[in-house]
Amino acid sequence: MRSKNTRNEITPGRLLSPYCIVAVVLLVGLGVAFLTYNTIQKNMKEYVRLYEDKGASLITSVEAGVRTDLRSRNSTIRLKLLLDEMADRPEIFFIAITFSDGTIMQSSFTEGQKRMEEQFLRRIKELPKGEEGRSIIYNANERQVFLAYREFTPLTRKELWNKLQKEPTLKPLERFMKLFRKKASTEAATITQKSTKKVDTQNLAKDISTLLNSAEDDKEQPVIYVGLDARSLRDLQRASTVQTVVTSSSVLLLAVVGFLSLYWAHRAQRSRRKAGRSQAMVQEVVYNLPDGLIVTDSNDQIVYMNELSKVLLHCDGDITAGLDAAHVLLPDLVPYYIKAREGLLRREEVIELSTEALPLLPVGVTGSVIKDEHDVVVGTVFLMRDLREMHNLQTEVERKGKLAAIGSLAAGVAHEIRNPLSSIKGGATYLKSQFSQGSAGEKTATIVIDEVERLNRVITDLIGLSRPSDLTMKPVAVASVIEHCTALITQEAELRDVLLSVSIPEDTPFVMLDKDRFSQVILNLCLNSLDAMDEGGELKVTVVPEAQSISVIVEDNGEGMDNETRERIFEPYFTTKSHGTGLGLSVVHKIIEAHNGIIRVFSHKDKGTRFVIQLPCMDKE
Repeated sequence: MRSKNTRNEITPGRLLSPYCIVAVVLLVGLGVAFLTYNTIQKNMKEYVRLYEDKGASLITSVEAGVRTDLRSRNSTIRLKLLLDEMADRPEIFFIAITFSDGTIMQSSFTEGQKRMEEQFLRRIKELPKGEEGRSIIYNANERQVFLAYREFTPLTRKELWNKLQKEPTLKPLERFMKLFRKKASTEAATITQKSTKKVDTQNLAKDISTLLNSAEDDKEQPVIYVGLDARSLRDLQRASTVQTVVTSSSVLLLAVVGFLSLYWAHRAQRSRRKAGRSQAMVQEVVYNLPDGLIVTDSNDQIVYMNELSKVLLHCDGDITAGLDAAHVLLPDLVPYYIKAREGLLRREEVIELSTEALPLLPVGVTGSVIKDEHDVVVGTVFLMRDLREMHNLQTEVERKGKLAAIGSLAAGVAHEIRNPLSSIKGGATYLKSQFSQGSAGEKTATIVIDEVERLNRVITDLIGLSRPSDLTMKPVAVASVIEHCTALITQEAELRDVLLSVSIPEDTPFVMLDKDRFSQVILNLCLNSLDAMDEGGELKVTVVPEAQSISVIVEDNGEGMDNETRERIFEPYFTTKSHGTGLGLSVVHKIIEAHNGIIRVFSHKDKGTRFVIQLPCMDKE
């Protein structure tokens, strides 16, 4: 990781953070919004209170008129005239006096206001009782009605009683009772109409006494309602709201402009330092990008290469800017670079690179063109991704799935097969002893014994494949194991007219290995290579040390494999030999996996096969 060149940053001076400015602007905005909301609510309440005062004034006027007309013999008629006269104004829809149960005592409703009257009666039944000086707004006949109401008390009952005591006749008392009693009985009404000259003073005094002293009736006094046109109230509230919002918005706008000006002033001071830090961060990210990156200009000359691209291309030293891309890229990559330059390589394509150190390296390539603001191509970006690990993981997942099935089969069947085999071998051995040497029976028994032993070896290999590998790990020089194994097959190679060559560097590191198991792997691969060269050829065994691992390459120029065979080469019981069991390479793969290593095969039909084993090196500590 390169960091020392990108960490030398100049500490900026104390500047106002943009987050602080945003926070301040938000706080100011919230404060202005809160004050605006409170002001709007206050103004709306003030206008409502203004209309309530207007309704209260009308109610007071009605009470004063009723109080003045109580001495008149036609007070009920005059009350109706009073309500009609006061309601005959554009801003007043109606005035109504009702009993506590909602029955209208007297009102200014006309014949054309029947629907408004019905809606009024439905509405007052929903009003809360026992509260004074209240008001509501509701819709009636597509009109908004501001309804102010309170108890109708032109005089308290006792005050009215004291006033009526001064009257020379009892007629006002009768009018008082008619006006403030909810309902008079039919008989009482008939008597009142007929007895215009004589009044039952005893009963009248009793009714008045009961009315004046009843606590329940005090709670059920008549209620007076004034219905005002609420459109002007809404207009006033709307105009006040608009004015308040405009004023508040202007204040907020001035505050935001002031803070933004301060922010841009600070930002202008920080822009140069911020640009420097951003450039350093971009360089750091590009340098440590997990993909190989090459950037060229419009003339296909190298502008930038990160370290991984140099590793994948095996470039020694620094690549000087200005070199032609065709001289730096491997021949297999040049056609894909041309496609990227033409904008035809937007999706990743997988190829196999042939390098001296590691042949057939799987690489994913993609690229795109760089355009300026005028849509003119100014360069090309070419990316290379090492796909070895991904391919290994895919292969490993597939192989482990197949091995899991084989392991389940082996664990369930091996024991059941071995027991009969032991009986068959014992019986064949007994029969062999019963026949004379050289007889047909003796030869047949010998064949049975040999086949049983071969089948037992197959079962043993199958069980070994399904069981976890038990390794005895210790530091081993790979060179000594390679030399020992190649020495064992030297005579076989000479008999088959195969040239055996071994290439091992002197500084080959030690690796944690199970020597016997790893020798089994090398011998198996070498013998398979010899079997693939019936007419002679060349067998190469090469050791390639790397930074964190070591690679062992076994390569021949025999008959090779097609793609289908190469993909299935490590599957159990898959073989192309007439005498093979198909378990040899499966066991090899399992042993390498137990060593935390990787084995890959590269092969082409009639061009030979290459096995590459990659093992982790020991820690230098």
